[in-house]
Amino acid sequence: MKFFAVMLLLGVGSLAWAQTPDQDEAQIRNLIPAFTDAWARADGQGIAWLFAPDGDLVVPTGNVFSGRETIAGFYTSVFAQGYRGSKGTGDIVRLRFVRPDVALCDGAWSITGAHDKDGKESPPERGVFMVVAVKQEGKWRISALREQTSATSLISQ
Repeated sequence: MKFFAVMLLLGVGSLAWAQTPDQDEAQIRNLIPAFTDAWARADGQGIAWLFAPDGDLVVPTGNVFSGRETIAGFYTSVFAQGYRGSKGTGDIVRLRFVRPDVALCDGAWSITGAHDKDGKESPPERGVFMVVAVKQEGKWRISALREQTSATSLISQ
């Protein structure tokens, strides 16, 4: 009897994995254009709303920002410090579902057109990112975003 119950549970679990709709992947992939659209508007609040309420962000300097309000404040300050008017891009290179409501994404990002404190254009920036996306109340959000500039092999893929 225990064997049957275990097999039934495994079968149900397998069905849940197999039934992840293509719409979920499309919604996850749309997080990046939504992010870059908000970036183009220098909209820190718009970026923050892409995150889960308890989401967090680690930027290439190693600084950690947790929660929408803190993330919005970080991006608002970034735009005030020379990134307003810059162009941010991002591409998901790999996407993998860990569970039907959790996905991992690896990708590459770049920023051009930022300016330093003297108004001089900064050199282009580029790097890689990892996103943990979670489905909450039927909507995909960023639970964790990790950006780095030291490992860039995904950029050339």
